[in-house]
Amino acid sequence: MFGMRFLLILLFCCNLFLSCDDGDVIDVELDFDKSLSLCGDDVSSNYILYDTKEDPYESLTLLFPNNTQAQRIFSPEISGTTETMALSNSVSFIYRTYTGDPNNYICKDIPDANVSVINNYEANSGTANFISTFIDDDYDGVPNALEFEGDTDGDGVPNYKDSDDDGDNVPTLNERPDPNNDGDLSDAQDSDGDSIPDYLDTDDDNDGTFTYFEDENNNGNLFDDLATGATVARFLDDTVSDVYTVNFVRENVFTRTIKINVTLENIDISILATESFELGTYEDSISN
Repeated sequence: MFGMRFLLILLFCCNLFLSCDDGDVIDVELDFDKSLSLCGDDVSSNYILYDTKEDPYESLTLLFPNNTQAQRIFSPEISGTTETMALSNSVSFIYRTYTGDPNNYICKDIPDANVSVINNYEANSGTANFISTFIDDDYDGVPNALEFEGDTDGDGVPNYKDSDDDGDNVPTLNERPDPNNDGDLSDAQDSDGDSIPDYLDTDDDNDGTFTYFEDENNNGNLFDDLATGATVARFLDDTVSDVYTVNFVRENVFTRTIKINVTLENIDISILATESFELGTYEDSISN
């Protein structure tokens, strides 16, 4: 299996592989780290997923067009989405060797003049299989596995990717769901002692006024709204319960981490013939 380091040696084997002359010996150590990089973006004609190594300088590249299928790969709507591409004129898998660092050659409009390709081996057939998975995280101090199930504030954003779980305009992280960062939420801040932690409580001080409406200056920062002579913000001060007109809406931001695993099947090039070959995984994070 490709998960193990292996050595491909071609010795007088032209009946199995292409481009062999009698007496040729080609040693190729395909011990790439399987951490893929990307060339291309939404406006590019093509994408290239690639892996490189040193000593010797080598690369594995998979080129494919930027089309609707590629967009499903990079922006899956469902985690675990699978896509398959047949190698063709527009989809190619290539193994190359170089005189210098291939990272100064691949993706460059003007490659390093000190780097050139020594050998170029392109697959004649096969398929590329993509599995795209993703994890959404709001980084609000509550691990996804411990998020309160559902959508507490009913804003259509489930808690695990809602940076303000209770919709009170105080970010969950600022309501100290895990004060000592030990992964145990049993000590979450509960300012009014009602057994509802502040990050899930719409009235943090239990004064009868929703926290959201205690933003006196309507700037989205409830910590700078204090009653005259007070030392604590209105939304945590149960001695004041004034209601203010508030139209500030905090934009929700969460991060989606996408992993794309690529496996090649039935690949046949002059240095490799295999039924299954794991090219590697590309990882990207985007904020929404």
